[in-house]
Amino acid sequence: MTDAMQRFRVVAPEAGMRMLIAGLRDLRARARADWAPLLVPLIRAHPAIPVLRQCPLTGHASTWPRGYPGDPGLLDLIYRQHLLQPTNLPPDVQRITAIVQGGAPCRSIRIRRMLLADAIDAIAGRFPGAHILSLACGHLREAEWSIALAAGAVERLVAADQDEAALRTLAHDYHSRFPAIAPTPLSVRDVLEGHGEALGRFHLVYAAGLCDYLPAPVAQLLALRLFGLLHPGGRLLLGNFGTGMVEIAYMESIMAWPLQWRTPDEIAAFADPIPAGETAARRVWPDPTGSCWYLEIERIC
Repeated sequence: MTDAMQRFRVVAPEAGMRMLIAGLRDLRARARADWAPLLVPLIRAHPAIPVLRQCPLTGHASTWPRGYPGDPGLLDLIYRQHLLQPTNLPPDVQRITAIVQGGAPCRSIRIRRMLLADAIDAIAGRFPGAHILSLACGHLREAEWSIALAAGAVERLVAADQDEAALRTLAHDYHSRFPAIAPTPLSVRDVLEGHGEALGRFHLVYAAGLCDYLPAPVAQLLALRLFGLLHPGGRLLLGNFGTGMVEIAYMESIMAWPLQWRTPDEIAAFADPIPAGETAARRVWPDPTGSCWYLEIERIC
């Protein structure tokens, strides 16, 4: 890490940053069980860390301003929402930011926004006046890219999150543009305990960035509960980051953004508690970056 930061600060920032990301990956692979308890604290104490955290994405992620990792404010930075990325950064920090923004995790998150908008439009095409549930919705930025929402083809989109500040933001941004959106306080615990039943039934239920933070047994129970909220022919969509990204160690150590990285088989196993006789189709597929995988389950008609 010291060699990489020396190269970054003195010779070539882009090469040094890429060397750092790859070096952290290799260190994590060698350290195994010692990585999180022993090496991550040492990495965070390195004198170069304040420079790296001048990057708006890295800095925001590492401070957990909402009290949890991967909050909607970070996603807005990744989306470049409202031009939030500062332009008056020192040149070296601009280069760091460009590399972080251009990495597979951030590209995958921007693609996720498009995929979710496409899922909304597809279900509205199949079921005019569709009812949709987005769990852990954040700021629901995919709404801006949905043709169906803009056209009024969705009757109800329940935007559910336990972060009430996120719900206030999306209500402010979208109340007049998308009257179908209903901001709703709802936690994962509420859903697991069966309180989601009061919301009724849906043609599409999705939680694209939630399972990344859940232990496998919880993700399985969540999938079962959410599947139970579907109308016949309805669709459940769950996402989870995979295991192969070079940026994983950088995210865990410097960005303080740890996730549950999973293989496609582990993601497919979320559906294990769902009776096979109740499903018309199940599939797991990667996004175009190969970084994030999606589990899609359709309820039998």
